[in-house]
Amino acid sequence: MGSLVRAIAMRFLDSPRDVAYSVLEERLERRREKRRPARLQSGKIVDCGERFLTEFVFRNRSEAGVRLRLARRVVLPKRILLFDDQYSALHVASVVWQRGCDVGCRVAAEGAPASEPLLARLRNRYYSVG
Repeated sequence: MGSLVRAIAMRFLDSPRDVAYSVLEERLERRREKRRPARLQSGKIVDCGERFLTEFVFRNRSEAGVRLRLARRVVLPKRILLFDDQYSALHVASVVWQRGCDVGCRVAAEGAPASEPLLARLRNRYYSVG
């Protein structure tokens, strides 16, 4: 669409940069809940076999989901466990979409049942070892 607008502008205007309007892209919002930004809140992702996959930072949260930025590019399985460093809580999540290091997840309402050794390992500074 942008090239069509440029072609029309070049045809009718003296200078193609003299445009009296601009076309704004409107994004379709599919969430029902309001998103809350999350600043400097980190966590870890493990698969359902309790194997460490990567670290992440929360980008924003809503009542039913989260948007994450992964520390490194890794393809995530459909079901993952999210460990929230701030609250030391483990949640079951379903990956809805993934674009590179950005991921959108739907999070279960209740925390995931986790063994104390797993929680201790995730709280530990060297969590991926052991």
